[in-house]
Amino acid sequence: MKKIILVVSVASTILLSACAPVMVGGAVVSGISVANDRRSAGQVIDDKIISTQVRKEIHKAINNDKHIKVMTYNAVVLLAGEAETYADKIKAEDAAAQRSGVVRVINELKESIPTNLKRRTKDSYITSKAKSALLQVKLDGFNPTRVRIMTTRGVVYLMGKVTQQESHDVVEKIRNLRGVKRVVKVFEYI
Repeated sequence: MKKIILVVSVASTILLSACAPVMVGGAVVSGISVANDRRSAGQVIDDKIISTQVRKEIHKAINNDKHIKVMTYNAVVLLAGEAETYADKIKAEDAAAQRSGVVRVINELKESIPTNLKRRTKDSYITSKAKSALLQVKLDGFNPTRVRIMTTRGVVYLMGKVTQQESHDVVEKIRNLRGVKRVVKVFEYI
C-alpha cells in the first residue's frame, strides 16, 4: 500500500509541476528547488537524505516521538517540537549527531507532551503565511525559495543561506504575522 501511495505521489508531482522531480535515496528533489538554491545540488540531496535518516533514527531511539520535526540545511540539523522527557530530548539529539555527514545539531525540542491537532494546524497556517510573506521581500537577487521555514508552538524557525540584509528583511516580514510568538534564525550568512 505504501508503494502505491508513493508512486501516486511522485506521479502527481510530475504532472503538477513544471520540473520533474528526482528520487534519490528516498528523497524527492525537484529541479526548481535545486536551481534556486545557494547550496550545490549534491548538498540539497544530502540534506534531504540526512533529514529522512535522522527521523528514522529518532523513531528507533524514542518510542514516543509523536512530534519531533527535523529540518536540515548544509548538514546542520534542526530539531523542533516536543520530547516528553529530557532523556528523550537528549536521545533525539544523539540520534541526529551520530548520523554520518551531520556537521551540527541544534536542539530546540521542548520537554512537553506533544501539541494537539489544533495547535499543529495553527503552526501549519503560520508557516504558509510566512512563506507568502517572503514574496513581499523586495531585494535584488532575493528568492523566497532559499529560506526554509518550520513552525512549532508559534515559534518560526528559519534556515537558509542568506545575506545579512536578506535575513533582516525576512525576519521583519515574519515577526509581526498573527500567531508568531518568536522567530529563530538558523541562517548561514554569505
